[in-house]
Amino acid sequence: MRRYKPTRSLRYLVFAVTIAVAACVALLLVPPYRKSKVELRVSKGTSLSVVSRDLKNARIIPSSKIFTLYMRIVGADKSIKPGLYQFDPLLPPVEVAKKLIHGDIVSEKIVIPEGRTAKQIALLLEEHGIVSSDTFIKHVNDAGLAASLGIPASSCEGYLYPDTYFLEKNSSPDDIIRLMVNNFRETIKKITNAHPKVEELSPQALYQKVILASIVEREYRLPEDAPIIASVFYNRLAKQMPLQSCATVVYVLTDHLGRPHPSVVYYNDLKIKDVYNTYIHKGLPPGPISNPGEVSLRAALYPAATNYLYFRLDDSGSSKHRFSRTLEEHNDAALIPKGL
Repeated sequence: MRRYKPTRSLRYLVFAVTIAVAACVALLLVPPYRKSKVELRVSKGTSLSVVSRDLKNARIIPSSKIFTLYMRIVGADKSIKPGLYQFDPLLPPVEVAKKLIHGDIVSEKIVIPEGRTAKQIALLLEEHGIVSSDTFIKHVNDAGLAASLGIPASSCEGYLYPDTYFLEKNSSPDDIIRLMVNNFRETIKKITNAHPKVEELSPQALYQKVILASIVEREYRLPEDAPIIASVFYNRLAKQMPLQSCATVVYVLTDHLGRPHPSVVYYNDLKIKDVYNTYIHKGLPPGPISNPGEVSLRAALYPAATNYLYFRLDDSGSSKHRFSRTLEEHNDAALIPKGL
């Protein structure tokens, strides 16, 4: 049998293909030399070719064409996640591709505690370099944005759900607000799904519940007291009694008058003329005084069934509240010795 011997031209072709493949592999494994980290933002809807060009211009990858070809071969040409990325020096292009596919963006862990106002949340976001405080508040109070999110008010206050968020620096305030409001909606859905026989609330009816929840949030200390506190407020509303919530007075002092958070609310504070002061105005205040969490929202949606009209914090240091049916009982509760 005659042994096949490749021609010289075929050997040259095989050699050339081998060199080309080796070069492509090298361009995917060896990054261009760079000493420092580089940040690059990928906008939503940006094409693969544009992303590859930007990566090449920023000296993150050596070849935009090879990178584009690789992304298409692995079927990831439409899998790039938008966001702000940070690339270390000498990061291989294949690892660059993984970051883009997995959406490994630069983000800050932000914990929004329950009961914070929009202004307090804004300051927290500014401290972490996410968005300026003034810009965030401007968008929170954008009536058009609130309407687009189904909020029957001129502000998104009350719907900025407290939770742990991972946010990009210089994020769009609208995106942050939408994220928080969507989180709020999911929480409401979770709460109401546990009570399937209850009719769905209209946006305006839900808004009233949010206002009351925002007050409960600033009043309760122990979760088990929250639905009882909510019942006190509902009972007072039914009897057309003023809510007389110190939390609303504190809100006026801090949010409207710009004072530090008081350690004590004085009698003169209760007489401040402000529509949010529930000592001088009956009914609910015009809007939420905080952004309530799940405990307070659940309490406002499903309060305890009681005939209490008063409550006060137990001075034993237990964080427990004492509840009373009459003013006499309420005054007597203040005279109970500590620890009893």
